[in-house]
Amino acid sequence: MLIDPKQPQRVYAAGDGGVYRSDDAGENWHAAQQGLPDGGVAALALDPGQPQRLYAATLAGTIYASEDGAASWRAVAGLSDGAEG
Repeated sequence: MLIDPKQPQRVYAAGDGGVYRSDDAGENWHAAQQGLPDGGVAALALDPGQPQRLYAATLAGTIYASEDGAASWRAVAGLSDGAEG
């Protein structure tokens, strides 16, 4: 789980089901995985200087980036092990 340092009510969680986001400190969650492949996410990281920028590592070994608070994702070229997209 990650907490946005600039908006503490915004929380992200990742796991076998993908990435989820809450804008109310975890009371309600919604899927935030447009652009991510099916399968789980092994790790999630947030840029503390620009918390809208997140990185997700899939269980398949591909790194994805989001520039919009997990609304959409794209594979990061050159940082993937067997790129999926």
